[in-house]
Amino acid sequence: MINFKSYRSIEIGLGRMVIAGLSLVAILFIEADAIHAQSNDFREWSDSTGRFKVTATLIEVKDGVAILKTKDGKDLKIPTSRLSKADIDFLKGVDNPFTEMGSDDGAKSSSEKGSGGSNGWDSELTINWNEVEELDRSTDSDWTLKLPKKNGLGFAPKKANLNKLNRPHEDIRRLIVDPIAQRVVAGYTVSFTLPKPESRLAMVDLVSGKAIHTTPVIGDMCPIGILNDGITVVMNGSGNDRDGHETPDQLQLWRIDGKKVVRSKSWIPFPAEEERFGRKENGILAAVIPLPNNRLVMLSNQGRLVCVDALTRKPFWQTRLSRENAVCASADRTLLGVADTHSILIIDPQAGVVKASAVLDDKPATGWPRVRWSPSGTKLLYSFMADLRVLDLETGKWVQKCSLPATNVLAPNNVDYPHDDFALVENRLLIHIPSQIKVCEYRDAKQIVTVGDSSFISLHENDRGLIVPAKIPHPAAEEMLSKAVDNPEVFLIRPGVEVSIDVSGAGQWADKVSESLKKAAADSGYKVVENASIQIVGSITGPKQEPVSYIAAGSYIANAYHSKIRIVFEGKDVWATGGSNVPGMIQTENGQSIQEKLDELGKSPNLWVFEHSRFPKILQKPSTDETPGSNNGALMLSRFTMQGLVDPKK
Repeated sequence: MINFKSYRSIEIGLGRMVIAGLSLVAILFIEADAIHAQSNDFREWSDSTGRFKVTATLIEVKDGVAILKTKDGKDLKIPTSRLSKADIDFLKGVDNPFTEMGSDDGAKSSSEKGSGGSNGWDSELTINWNEVEELDRSTDSDWTLKLPKKNGLGFAPKKANLNKLNRPHEDIRRLIVDPIAQRVVAGYTVSFTLPKPESRLAMVDLVSGKAIHTTPVIGDMCPIGILNDGITVVMNGSGNDRDGHETPDQLQLWRIDGKKVVRSKSWIPFPAEEERFGRKENGILAAVIPLPNNRLVMLSNQGRLVCVDALTRKPFWQTRLSRENAVCASADRTLLGVADTHSILIIDPQAGVVKASAVLDDKPATGWPRVRWSPSGTKLLYSFMADLRVLDLETGKWVQKCSLPATNVLAPNNVDYPHDDFALVENRLLIHIPSQIKVCEYRDAKQIVTVGDSSFISLHENDRGLIVPAKIPHPAAEEMLSKAVDNPEVFLIRPGVEVSIDVSGAGQWADKVSESLKKAAADSGYKVVENASIQIVGSITGPKQEPVSYIAAGSYIANAYHSKIRIVFEGKDVWATGGSNVPGMIQTENGQSIQEKLDELGKSPNLWVFEHSRFPKILQKPSTDETPGSNNGALMLSRFTMQGLVDPKK
């Protein structure tokens, strides 16, 4: 058990300030009968004398005492009788959206306004999503996205110690970081050797670094989100339906009360959504994102994206995506990045509108998609199959592309975006996106999760564990990359490299394509020769009639050409880009229809791809050892330990 030291909270008194000891558990994990306030906005509070003032947000009012949280994360308390009249009037006007879980009062269906009742999740609720307001997906043709001012956490997170594992085979299954609640929750599960699986939680306050572990609960569930009160966790089932335990189609609310857990009943948001082997099954939840005002954005594996109130389950909007979809949020949760096959949508989840959209013109296969927001907040990483692509959110242009040649990092289960120029693949392999260099393989972390400008690493070793905030890449990895740039043995592509041009697949446009590729190669520092071991291959396929649709404008038939550029070494593609003559967003002349514009564009291929091509200045040599036990061709291997990150000896 972790012994929590008392910590100092501030009472605002008449004419003086009283410092009182208060246990962390009482402040951080509020008792079940507390009355919570709905306001998440900061305001100025003062005592009745007007001498003491503080800017804070209201956490709760309990037993005649108001508990506030300042912008730097400090918890303050003051008797309501000693507040100013303006503050007392404010408290009288605050509605209470938090209600005790356990009542049988509740809505039975979405016909009752979809409210889900006023008393939590312990009532049945089935929502007909087709009757819920559709997300407004119409956008301007110009990219006019207004981005958050910053995408960082806004505070300095501290590391936290974790208890030893309760049982053999218990492990951290999932790590959830919530910058709004300023909490991290680790979900532990053990099922092997037990008659029934057990799950428990470790909740960490990021500002203080203090943690509390709950007692085990019979169930097979993982955390998937944290509500704004910092003590209510959205849990997702993870068991096998044959075992009779909670399955991935179910959600529950787990409220932490000291070391105990108060559970709601299960809710299945997408009943009978998926059809397998001729019968309907419930839709599995692919993602859940809590928003600042206790709304939840949920995505089913069938592509239903919805927004609901987390406590009442009242729906606000919904939309259908393709089967190839993914969603992420900016650190402040004001914007969502949504992948929908070849489209990227930037959504304001509170307003329920699409603010901007971009399209992959080359229309690649986009299996196993992931999207991630960059630490700066100005870029979005879209990963699929063996590709990593970067969208500049300030201009709406695709600015970087990286193709992963290694077989054991294709279709990654997880991609993180810890730095604007780096991707972390499969929780371990750090790739420099502009050069495609595999810089470092990180080992021995249980989980690595990046939010804003901080990565959180969870570790367990023997009888204790850690959750550590860190910056990735770490200084040694950046130094290694800098040194590697000057080492010609590391790179396939480097200044002065010899290449040959192959335009045999460009048809009647071969001369123009060849001229453009030679110029681009020279501009990139390449030397064009005959019969080099590295070829730049330019090709054009088409024309082929293909269906195309534009949001709020209908579907059309386009005469499509596809232009492609590849860098080939030993018969394998090591770099590629391309485009189509059919634009993702279309602009017509006065009096011109969309079909007429498409017919005009369909007369020739997209030669702009070749005329404006830019090749990488440096490109890492493909590794000849791609076995799972190797370091995947990375320049260095670093290990996370309880004592810190251990780099290879120099």
